[in-house]
Amino acid sequence: MGIGAAEATAIAVPLENITPPRPLTHDLFLTLFGRLKVQVTKVVITDLRNNTYYATVYLTAGGAPMELDSRPSDAIALAIRAKVPVFAEERVFEKSDRPPGSPGGPGERI
Repeated sequence: MGIGAAEATAIAVPLENITPPRPLTHDLFLTLFGRLKVQVTKVVITDLRNNTYYATVYLTAGGAPMELDSRPSDAIALAIRAKVPVFAEERVFEKSDRPPGSPGGPGERI
C-alpha cells in the first residue's frame, strides 16, 4: 500500500512518541470522539478495488456500534492513537500483488 508523505507522518508521529506543538487532525478527531463519548474499537482494511484500498473504522457511541468508511492511512493513524487493533480482510491479500510469505503477506496482522 503506497501512501503520501503527509499520511506517513500522521502514522509515524504517534509511533515515535512525538508530541506536536498543536494537535494533528487525527489527534483532534480522537479528542472530539472522547468528548462525545465515542470510542474507536478497531480498524479493518476491507478491500482493494482498482488499485484503491478501502477501510472501515469501527466505533461505539452510547453502546451502539457505528462504522465509518475511511482511507486506510487515516484509519491506521486513528487506530494507533486509540491503541486499537488493525485487521485486514483476506480478500485484500488475495487481490494484492504481494507474494505470500513477504512482509504484510496473507494472515499477517498489520
